[in-house]
Amino acid sequence: MEKLVIQESLKNCPGIVYFIDNNTLEISGRSIPENPELIFKRLNDWITLHFEKNKSLYVNIVLEYINSGSSKFLYEILKKLSDYGQAGKEVTLKWLYEEDDEAMLELGEHYRDTAGIPLHIEMIV
Repeated sequence: MEKLVIQESLKNCPGIVYFIDNNTLEISGRSIPENPELIFKRLNDWITLHFEKNKSLYVNIVLEYINSGSSKFLYEILKKLSDYGQAGKEVTLKWLYEEDDEAMLELGEHYRDTAGIPLHIEMIV
């Protein structure tokens, strides 16, 4: 499967990979970098370029842990994706969490309910 690595998965940084064959962006791992704005700016720029040429995007978010700094930037990314969806692009957002990870479930619910982001929340079994 052909893919584009936007951010290599590191100890403190999430992996951000675009799978070309199925038009899916995946954000996974731990997000506790010292400078989250750098990572999320790169992702933000990529999303802008993607929608200049494409009409749709599937996004899977599978995070083990995210700190408050990263959470703020992730919220901005989710809001941007949601805005593209409201503007007529086809955007599907999935928040995947481990069965016993209440914190990640609650964070996904917070993004969905408080911010009005159309986020599908699914437990990984």
